[in-house]
Amino acid sequence: RIAGVSSLLPYGPFQDGVYYPYPSDTQGNHSSAGIPSLLNSPLSQQSVNGHSAPGMMPSSGASTVLPFKFRPRRESVDWRRINAVDIDLVVSQLDVDALQEHISSVTFCSLDGERCQRCQSPVDPALVKLLRLAQLSVEWLLHCQEFLSFNLRTAEERLVAAGREREQLLAQQKKQEEKMKMLTTELKQRKKVIRTQQSLLTPRIISSHKCQHCEKSFLNSGFLQSHMQRRHPDEYEILQTDSLKSEVSSLKEQIVQLQHALQTKTAQVQRPHHSHE
Repeated sequence: RIAGVSSLLPYGPFQDGVYYPYPSDTQGNHSSAGIPSLLNSPLSQQSVNGHSAPGMMPSSGASTVLPFKFRPRRESVDWRRINAVDIDLVVSQLDVDALQEHISSVTFCSLDGERCQRCQSPVDPALVKLLRLAQLSVEWLLHCQEFLSFNLRTAEERLVAAGREREQLLAQQKKQEEKMKMLTTELKQRKKVIRTQQSLLTPRIISSHKCQHCEKSFLNSGFLQSHMQRRHPDEYEILQTDSLKSEVSSLKEQIVQLQHALQTKTAQVQRPHHSHE
């Protein structure tokens, strides 16, 4: 399991238990986090050659599991280069550049058919097995680094996208706050206008036509009459009846007065006529 890989790693150019060799002039590249990546691993070579294995593309969900398969060993050992390496000097000076230079040839070389350069005897099978185990371990660690680097790049891309979305949301929030301030100012101005109008209309309303059946007041009798018809139909009918009765009584009084006036006029006209007889 990948979670247990960190316990297998020795001290050296590591970051949180993951091996990140230092870059050389001709090999390796930098990851998106600025950490030098390993020499061409199997997955890196497939990606560079345009033949990415399925499941290696970033996803928006959980970490993607990269496919893994041990590479066949076909490269022959370059004993001249191996003999040129001073192991004690590498250890004393922490010469990781030398390790980086030889990591690919050591990891993927084949010892099949190799013989001792002095006695030409076959290589001890136990020693071959030990080297094969070391090669497979290194190859697995290469894969683990590729896996972690891949997920690191995916996380960074998601972080950048989240940052852009955050900036957009902040911009939208700022616009909404400015709009809210503008609306609040407009609301205050309208409230002020309404208070001014109310202060101007209040004296007129107080001295205007007031409904006798509720607390409402109206500017003229027409509004009051409409209000009575809608809200107080029974009282309005009684009021109309009383108004008609008062008008009839007034007309009767006028008729009586006219009759008296007519009788008086008639009497005045008849008096001179009797006097001539």
